[in-house]
Amino acid sequence: MQQTDQNQDSESFFNKTEDAHKETIKDIRKFLIILAMLAFTTVLNIFLEQIIQPSSLVFVYLVPTIVAAIYFGSWASVITFTLGFIIFDVGFVEPYYTLYISKPQDIYNVTVYFTIAALVTYLINLVLRQNAFLKYKLDRMSLIEDMSRDFLYLTPIENPSPDQNLLKSLQPRVLSQLGQLALKYAKMILNVPALVFFREADGSLKIWAQSSLNLNITPSEHIAAAWTLNNGEASGAGTHTYPEIPYFFIPMKSSVDTIGVLAIMYNSKDIYPEQHRLLGAISNLTTIIAVMWMNLKFKED
Repeated sequence: MQQTDQNQDSESFFNKTEDAHKETIKDIRKFLIILAMLAFTTVLNIFLEQIIQPSSLVFVYLVPTIVAAIYFGSWASVITFTLGFIIFDVGFVEPYYTLYISKPQDIYNVTVYFTIAALVTYLINLVLRQNAFLKYKLDRMSLIEDMSRDFLYLTPIENPSPDQNLLKSLQPRVLSQLGQLALKYAKMILNVPALVFFREADGSLKIWAQSSLNLNITPSEHIAAAWTLNNGEASGAGTHTYPEIPYFFIPMKSSVDTIGVLAIMYNSKDIYPEQHRLLGAISNLTTIIAVMWMNLKFKED
C-alpha cells in the first residue's frame, strides 16, 4: 500500500512538472509572438514616418495591443503596449535612443496612447469575461438537458408488465445503470472518485455504482454514508459531521425519505457554488427515477 502511494506521488510529481514545462513553453511562444508583432509594427512605422507626423506613430502600437488582449489576455496586452511605448520613445522621439521626451506634443500623444491602451484592454477583458460566463451558462444548460434526457430513458412505463419476475429482474439492473449515469455526469463536474449508494429493503446501505473497480470504502466511511442516509443531511469532508472522512456525502432525498447517497471524494469547502448546484441536480434526478423503480418493487410485494 505504501509503495502504491509512493508511485502515485511520483506520478503526480512528474505530471505537475510536465504541465509546468508545457505552460512555460506556451508563455514563451506568446512572448515571441508579441515581439514579432511589435517588430512588424516598428518596420511599418519606419515607412509611415515618411508620410505622417512621427509623434502620431505611437498609436499604431495599439494594433498589437488589441491583438494581444484578445488572444493572450490582459497581462500580455499590458506588456505589449508598454514595450510599444519604449520602442516608439527610443526610436521615433527626439532625442533618439533615450526615454526622455522633450516636446509637449509627444507627451500629449503618449498620455493619450496609454489611456486608450488601458481602456481598450479593460473593455476587451470585460467582453471576454462576459463571453466566458455566457459560454459557461450555455454549457451548464446543455449538461442539464443531456442529463434530463438520459435519466428520462430510465423512467418506468406507467403500466408495467404483468410479468412480475421480469420486473423483479429488471429493477436491479436499472438501479445499477442509474448509478453509473449519475457517476458519469458527476465526473463531468468533478473528475474525482465517486460512489452511489441506494437503500435496501431492510434499511441498509449498498453500493450500486462506483467510478473505479479498485475503489474501496472503509467501515468508517460506510458509517458516515449511513449517517447521511438516516439523517438526510450532507456529511464527510468539509462538513461538521465526520470531517475526517475523505468523501463528501450528498443525500438523495425524496419527499418522503432519503433513498440513497452520492459520495464524492472531494472537500465540500473547495466545491464552487455552481458545482454544488449541478451535483444537487444529479442527486435530484437520480432520486426521482430511483423512487419510481423502488415503488414498482413495493407494488409487487
